[in-house]
Order: sequence, then structure tokens, then C-alpha cells
Amino acid sequence: MGLDSLEFVRTHSAGLPLIVKGVTTTADARAVLQHGVDAIHVSNHGGRQLDGSPAAFDSLQRVADEVRGQVPLLFDSGIRRGLDVFKAIAAGADLVAIGRPVLYGLALNGWQGVQAVLEPLEQELRIVMQLCGAATLADIRSTPLLHSTSGSQSPR
Repeated sequence: MGLDSLEFVRTHSAGLPLIVKGVTTTADARAVLQHGVDAIHVSNHGGRQLDGSPAAFDSLQRVADEVRGQVPLLFDSGIRRGLDVFKAIAAGADLVAIGRPVLYGLALNGWQGVQAVLEPLEQELRIVMQLCGAATLADIRSTPLLHSTSGSQSPR
């Protein structure tokens, strides 16, 4: 399936928002934006990509820079702690999806298992926000991240 299938999906989806998942390059982000998607979901689909593919988080900031707020940017892949949520928002995500831990919680203890996963995650996010001086999501978005390049640290 290529980009031509997006119009087919839009035509046959009864007006539902068109969200493309698995975008990890600026070229793909640009292409799906040109096709009028309603949101972009940066994800490596649970790590099922070929060896050598970039990690979804490594792609997030580049895709966010390309999208520049034109559509909402969703992110998943490897979210296990509140710090992961914080970093994803700081890198440009508008929404952070948490899949596997929630599914494990659901399988182990139903809704109470899901609650047992989400409550500590939220609490840790609050602690990280406090430690970084971020009172709001907007404050998180303005927090610079440091990326390691050849052993040196440089702000984003």
C-alpha cells in the first residue's frame, strides 16, 4: 500500500480522522502532510522493523520539526516511565500512547491492573515536571533536550 491508498481509506472511513502510523522520516512526514492527513503517529510498531532502522524516539524530533504543528503528532514506542512521557513531549509529541504496559496490566488484573500501570506513570511524570520546573505541558515543550553526538552533548 502506498500513498494512493490514503484517499481510498478517507473515502471509505465514514469521516473518521485519517491518522498515519509508522512515520519515522521527514520525507514520509512531508508526503503524508501533502495528502491531507489529520494526524501523524511516530512509531516503530513495537520494534518489528528491520535491523538498522532508527529508533522511533530518534525520529520523533526530526518529524516534529518537519510537521511544525500542522497536525497533531502522536508518539509511542518504548514508553515505560513518566520520564519517557516527558522526553517525548519535549521532543515534539502532542500525545503519547502507552501500549504494552497497559495491555500487560489489563491481562494481569483487568481495569485495576491498568490503573496500577497508569497511576505510577502519572506520578513519575509529575515528579519529573517538578524537578524540571515545568508546571504545564507547554513548559515541557519548551524544555531543551540534549542529544549525544559522537560523545558530545548539544542542545536541540
